[in-house]
Amino acid sequence: MPHPFHPDDFPVNQDVVLNPTRVFYLKGCIHFKTSAKILDLTGAVRQPFSGDFTHAFLDDAEQAAKKRDDSPAYEISSSGNMMRTLKTIKDSKSGSRVCDLNITFVSFGSSVVRFPAGSEHCRHEVEIAPVGGSGTDEAKHEAFVRHSMPYFWDMTRGRVGILYKCLNQKRVEVGRVAGYGFDKDVVLVTNGDEIDDVVAISTCIIVLNGRDAMDA
Repeated sequence: MPHPFHPDDFPVNQDVVLNPTRVFYLKGCIHFKTSAKILDLTGAVRQPFSGDFTHAFLDDAEQAAKKRDDSPAYEISSSGNMMRTLKTIKDSKSGSRVCDLNITFVSFGSSVVRFPAGSEHCRHEVEIAPVGGSGTDEAKHEAFVRHSMPYFWDMTRGRVGILYKCLNQKRVEVGRVAGYGFDKDVVLVTNGDEIDDVVAISTCIIVLNGRDAMDA
């Protein structure tokens, strides 16, 4: 059954430019099997973000990440040694479970983020699903819904992914991600007023790991 939301139904609002309020470094979060961590670099990156990633911004983010490597905001553990085993994100300070990631293969449908009861991040599970057929640019769009609001991850631009929120029947950019660090790390910037940190991070990890990635 086709997904109920499609990016063609929501043209991009070109009048709104992403002004990030949050910066994260997702270390070892691409094609990982056992563990990874998320560093909060908000306020630590000196270079400005001017609509897109620059080498200076990414390099500055990497340097800031090195200084905060011992104090991640979140840590990810795995229930096994395979990429597709259940992943759990925990708050590094409290040790409490924040959410679980169930990343699926291409033939098994949607991936899911599950939150504990009473979560401040989302009051329901989040299902991430492709909105187009295999082998087309549509296959590089993934949709999810949080609190009745549709979002799209647009992965048609190669190493840079864009997160859109649907507002007033248009797509508004609320996040952007770029690969860094020999394709194992990524830098994620978001408008924290429009997207929850954990929802952005967890859906980003699922999309970047790719439903058609090999689980070796």
